Amino acid sequence: MALARFLRAFFLQHRQAYFGAIGVLLIVGVLNMALPWWVGRIIDALRAGELDTHALLLRVALLGMVGLLLYGLRYLWRVRLFGTSYRLGIELRDRFYAKLTRLDPGFFQHHRSGDLLARASQDIDAIETAAGEGVLSSVDGALTLLLALGVMVVGIDAPLALLALVPFPFMAWGFYRVARRVQTHFGESLERFSQLNDRTQEAIGGLRMLRQNSLVEAEIHDFETRARAHTEANFRVQRMEACYDPVVLLALAAATLLTLTVGSWRYLTEVITLGQLTSFTLYLVTLIWPMFALGWCLNILQRGEAAARRLDEFLDEHEAIVDHGHRSHPATPTLRLDIASFTYPGAGSPALRDLHIELPAGHTLGIVGATGSGKSTLLRLLLRQYPLTDGTIYLGGNELSEYTLTALRESFAWVPQDPWLFAATLGENVALGRPDATPAEIRHALDQAAFTTDLAALPQGLETRIGERGITLSGGQRQRVALARALLSPAPILLLDDTLSAVDQGTERRLLDTLAEQQGRTCVIVSHRLSAVAGADYLLVLSDGRVVEQGNHAALLAHEGHYARLWRYQQSHRNQQESTS
Repeated sequence: MALARFLRAFFLQHRQAYFGAIGVLLIVGVLNMALPWWVGRIIDALRAGELDTHALLLRVALLGMVGLLLYGLRYLWRVRLFGTSYRLGIELRDRFYAKLTRLDPGFFQHHRSGDLLARASQDIDAIETAAGEGVLSSVDGALTLLLALGVMVVGIDAPLALLALVPFPFMAWGFYRVARRVQTHFGESLERFSQLNDRTQEAIGGLRMLRQNSLVEAEIHDFETRARAHTEANFRVQRMEACYDPVVLLALAAATLLTLTVGSWRYLTEVITLGQLTSFTLYLVTLIWPMFALGWCLNILQRGEAAARRLDEFLDEHEAIVDHGHRSHPATPTLRLDIASFTYPGAGSPALRDLHIELPAGHTLGIVGATGSGKSTLLRLLLRQYPLTDGTIYLGGNELSEYTLTALRESFAWVPQDPWLFAATLGENVALGRPDATPAEIRHALDQAAFTTDLAALPQGLETRIGERGITLSGGQRQRVALARALLSPAPILLLDDTLSAVDQGTERRLLDTLAEQQGRTCVIVSHRLSAVAGADYLLVLSDGRVVEQGNHAALLAHEGHYARLWRYQQSHRNQQESTS
């Protein structure tokens, strides 16, 4: 069982806390069992005239003190038990997030973020409940059941106790049938919730597009359909769970009927006393909780098992990039690429072929080419987002796999095509790679990224909250904020993936001047605009994953190849724009 694997390791790790809670539960169970026996003794003593008013009040006061003691002990084991079970939720979420950060981008192309969020929340909650309330209901119910039956069999009347247990095997059979269906329906409910969660996230992220294309009503209808499917799945779970109570009540009703019928006859024949019959009846009443606890325990465990299987499925996902590195940061930011071939998982043809180049520290490499030519793929390989099996990339004279992933990725400041900004302040977004940066350093980085004028227009300056994914900023502003983040970062290598695509020509010139001033930093610039890479020390022109031209700007213009033709076309188009503006 998947749930058993999760709980076994957790119980062993926190066995002292669980043994302590179970020990207190045992004391509570013994005290609970003593109360009916004590009440029966008081009744027999009253019938025999052995108690006066003072003695009766003393015994009642003692019963009250035991009740207060039970209250304190119950509080103690609840705090200890549930406080420990909450740690399981924290540990599982830590494992989930750590696993999430190690998975390659290919995983996220085939798994919905809404489904992952559902597994990190609802599924882990179900497992956490099994570690808390599941232990409570199973241990407390089992202790109460065993102690009550022991007293009924040994201390009162064994034949009557065995007769009262006749309906219980039928109850167990009913529990088994119900539990199997609960697990099936709850697994379906979790899947429906994942689908609903995923669709909701997509709708919120694409709300502007939905409004622009008059698709809001269609989206509402689709949401209602998914919400109804989730509700129906939940209803099926609740309907099956509701079967537990009738099964318990029928079994207890049958046991009570047998007890009252046969017990009254045994009292009339003077086999047992009235106090013993009263105690027996009270013990039978105490069996209500173990029976309900058994049903509740099965319910929780079946929910937890369904959730654990889904979580186990995620945690067993293959990690394409395994962190076996032992080196820290490279001595120099030199790069050497010897890539024979690279093919994305599941793809039919290589994305890169026969790429060999060496980039000394402090130099700039420009990469140009049509869409799909492999430009961004090269950056992903530098970041070790995908494994390179047919070739080797060297950083500072050592293979990338020799560095720990943390050290490797701290060596690169990457600005992707679609930069990601968090729903925090502008200053916090820029200082992401250097949380200890001062406001003056952050402003300097923004000034280098040509964001000074934009910063002055923001109502709260660096403290302005820019919304989820920087929704309050334009595309060009988001790119420049991401560039400022990279410039502020201490990483020795800059990777810019079409970073200047959404800025005007004047801003582009300022940013190129900034990049030219990055002394000692190695830069790899991917761009559709040749003007953004014309000043690079070395240029690669890619087509269908191959290098079709290489050299510096002047050499490629003299070659009169694809680069020269594209340069003249872009310059002509740019001159036309400047003349009409």
